[in-house]
Amino acid sequence: MGRWCLIFASAMAAIAGADCHAQWYGGFTEAATPYSAAVRSEAEMTMARGAAAESLGRAAISREEARSAYLDNEAKFIQLRRENRDIKDAREAQKKQEQKAKAALRPPPKPLTALYPRLSSDQIDPLTGEIHWPGCLMGGGYADDRKSVEDALRTQAEYGPNDRTSKTIYDASHRMMRTLSGEYGVLGPADYAPCRKFLTSLSVEGNHAQEALK
Repeated sequence: MGRWCLIFASAMAAIAGADCHAQWYGGFTEAATPYSAAVRSEAEMTMARGAAAESLGRAAISREEARSAYLDNEAKFIQLRRENRDIKDAREAQKKQEQKAKAALRPPPKPLTALYPRLSSDQIDPLTGEIHWPGCLMGGGYADDRKSVEDALRTQAEYGPNDRTSKTIYDASHRMMRTLSGEYGVLGPADYAPCRKFLTSLSVEGNHAQEALK
């Protein structure tokens, strides 16, 4: 009987041990271990990195597409400006050609000596350069210009007309015209007109003298 008791006790111990082992093994497989957690974290990190890399790649592609579109638009804009500039230059060149063609058809301008008659011998002596001023130009405001004209006429009579004496006479005559314009209200149209005509003819006296020698 003691032998049977020993066998029964051993069997019960084996059964109890098997149950305990099964319970522990089952708990091991169901519970998370540090290793499995690390593996899972590494996997999640890898997935996150992949997603980030993919997002960065898409962003880089978008930036490159935007840059390419910008450069393409910039090139088109520059080309358009060049075309507009060429069109503008062509129009201006055509306009200049048309203006030259019209100018060629116009008769040449008449010289001043053809527009304004020469002073008469009663008004100026071309041999001596002596000039007879009308009363409207004898005021003190004309004194300096009268002297400039008289000196130039004497030089012209003695040495012959030239561009320098002609310019002196022309400039002095036009200064006197400006002074005369300010006195229109005092002189009135009857006295102003002949005085202005005298100065107009006087202004080209040097040109008349030069043409007389040709």
